[in-house]
Amino acid sequence: MERMFSISQVAQMLGLGIDAVRFYEKKGLVHPQVNSKNRYRMYSFYQIMELLDISYYRSLGLSIGQIHQLYESGDEEQLLCLLREKKRETEKKILYEQQLLKRIEHVGSMTARIRERGGEIDITTFPEGYVLFEQREDSLERYLEQVSSMDNDHFVFCQMVREFAIEQQEGEERLCKVPSRMMLLLDKDTAQQLGEHNEGRKTFPAMRALHSIVRLSNAQTHVEMVEQMCRFAKEQGIRLENRLFMLEIPLISYTDLDHYYAELFIPIIP
Repeated sequence: MERMFSISQVAQMLGLGIDAVRFYEKKGLVHPQVNSKNRYRMYSFYQIMELLDISYYRSLGLSIGQIHQLYESGDEEQLLCLLREKKRETEKKILYEQQLLKRIEHVGSMTARIRERGGEIDITTFPEGYVLFEQREDSLERYLEQVSSMDNDHFVFCQMVREFAIEQQEGEERLCKVPSRMMLLLDKDTAQQLGEHNEGRKTFPAMRALHSIVRLSNAQTHVEMVEQMCRFAKEQGIRLENRLFMLEIPLISYTDLDHYYAELFIPIIP
């Protein structure tokens, strides 16, 4: 006589939840026998093999619907098509995770630098990026429209950059309090790694810039920050443009103004 197993025994044997086994039966993927006396569902080795098949295809990332379609068609070409599709999806996820790892490492190194060497001035290259949206004072409606259409990838990998004009007042450099524009930029290399389609999208060019990381008091910029950078440039014989780009770094959160920093970039005139 064929040996039979209860649903709890099968679930424990295969490392599945009882609810999962019942769900697979409901979807028509496994077909237990029903004990005529007590109406309990019983599972033979055949049904165990059905469950192993399901676990195998689930491990490849196939959905319940896709497995059901495959069983109904019994078509090898459909299986190959599903696997090719799953391969593309998996490759995209891997690229995303690789870029996410880079982002995590960048935030970690930035945090360490803020704590160890905040306020230092150096020269760096602001990377080329795609402008996902650009807000000026007269474009709030367009800004809200663009933000609402963004997906999670953009929020994770993009950078909000504010541009300020630097004006000469009584022989001293002064930073305008109101930004002339605000942009959401996606690094070009990151976009390419993520497989983003950016044909026709406006780009923000790479630039050599004077760079510093500063602490913002109450999340506000201060004149002293720009004066120090301009003084450094004069001492080193570096000519600067009359604009500054600020990348905000809310170290803990946007509402925690006690730990609010920014990267400052002033483009260098070649």
